[in-house]
Amino acid sequence: MHAISVPGSFRPRGHDVSLPSGPVPDGGADSSPLQLFDRACRRLLGHGEEFTDTVVERIRAEVPYYADPVLAPPDVRRTVGVGIRHGLEAGVDPSRIVDVERYTRDLGMRRAEQGRPLDEVLHAYRVAGSEVWSGIISVVERDGLGDARQLVHVAELVWKSNDRDAVMVADAYRQVAKGVASRHGERVRLILAALLETRNEPEFTRDAAAILDLPLDGRFAVAVVGATPPYGRAPQTTPEVRGIRILRHACGRRDVLVADLGDRPLDALASGLDAGPGFRIGISPVVQGLESLARARDMAGLALRTCRADGEIARLDSRLPEGLLISRPDLSAELAHGVLRPMYDLEPADRDTLFDTVSVWIENGGSAVQAARHMLCHRNTVLNRLRRFEQTTGLALTRPRDLVQLTLALDAHRLLGPTAALGTIDRNRLPTA
Repeated sequence: MHAISVPGSFRPRGHDVSLPSGPVPDGGADSSPLQLFDRACRRLLGHGEEFTDTVVERIRAEVPYYADPVLAPPDVRRTVGVGIRHGLEAGVDPSRIVDVERYTRDLGMRRAEQGRPLDEVLHAYRVAGSEVWSGIISVVERDGLGDARQLVHVAELVWKSNDRDAVMVADAYRQVAKGVASRHGERVRLILAALLETRNEPEFTRDAAAILDLPLDGRFAVAVVGATPPYGRAPQTTPEVRGIRILRHACGRRDVLVADLGDRPLDALASGLDAGPGFRIGISPVVQGLESLARARDMAGLALRTCRADGEIARLDSRLPEGLLISRPDLSAELAHGVLRPMYDLEPADRDTLFDTVSVWIENGGSAVQAARHMLCHRNTVLNRLRRFEQTTGLALTRPRDLVQLTLALDAHRLLGPTAALGTIDRNRLPTA
């Protein structure tokens, strides 16, 4: 908790109380409750640092946050001492209430800037107020200033004043906290952006880990959420996946999600995300350490570019060949052109039939029987189409290297479009990863 001020002004506000001028005699049966209260405040002011130490010890005893040498603000004793003095002086001279109000506002603002929990601050504030009130009663009884029972007539007004000051502390705290949160959020955004955009120095990465509360050598994955026009809109919230902490960085029509996986598998992240209409998601493989986030973002971007339709979630570790093609679209276009250009000398309907047959045959593990079942035709029909494809392209589908080349060329054709195979694509304008 944080240091707290002492109760606000003890003197009832708005009440005109005539105080005796000059020294006030101790005791006196004819003393009013307010005059007795005045004498007690004056006497307690004389106890100075000794009484401050008593109040501080009480706060530490009742508020564990303030007893913790790491968590407690280093200025606890000073702020308690100042608060006690302002409160007691306002009990003697109502015009000093302005000092109390200024102090309570400053206290709330300072604790907000320090990031101390408001509940702990208010708890300590009220403990201090209670201890000061106990000190007033004690000094009346111990020093024989009068009948302590008379103080009951001012107790309600004292505590109402103290409650008002606590509200003032809270209001000042919340006003500053909004600005602090905004600045902190901007700082987090910039740090996260730096980790994702560049390869950073080790010292910066260590500082970033502390600020973002992320493990320096943890297991991470990055997901890029892309909105597709005209219906897709950039996400506005951070998704929640059980057991995985996710930080969100908004970047135009895309969101970049940094997932601290801990010991959770990548499957848990992929299954916990939902693309939905108008969105596509690409997910990087698992990387080790914060210094690898920029590379993970690149890989997530590649995965996103392999998506075929809205609502799709693509993991790069299951689409590495396609990711390779996307990372060098200029070479991919050359491959598609070199392998598939002869297909465009055929009639469009004939060409599409052969493309479909080869693709289905590959997807079915090179089984003509399974491909025929899928296409609702005879096995021999599939074999005949495959032979025509071989004759047109000059490839042999029984030769492993030719089959690899064909598979990559078909993927490039799907990713880049017919212009790649035709050789009409503008290679100078192809995007790079």
